[in-house]
Amino acid sequence: MNSTINLIFGNTMTKINCASEVFNEWSTKVSKILNELPRTTITGQQLEYSDEEFQKVMTKLQQCSMNFESFPIYPINEKIASELVYDQLKGYEEED
Repeated sequence: MNSTINLIFGNTMTKINCASEVFNEWSTKVSKILNELPRTTITGQQLEYSDEEFQKVMTKLQQCSMNFESFPIYPINEKIASELVYDQLKGYEEED
């Protein structure tokens, strides 16, 4: 099945038309994980790296694998995970 995925990095949007089921499933999981990130802490403060919610989403991203037939690959390391979380928070700010 072919699907089109919109990737947004900062102010740039890239469309990917992809027939890879593994990639499509992985990108959907990453999107769902990022959307679990709350906009603020439970006390209404801006999320920071040390906050539990921030760390929880980072961990989930790092554990998100591309599941090939013979083995999984975990393409997101700590640096990528933290940048994705920061970018998600930036996106929230731009929506408001």
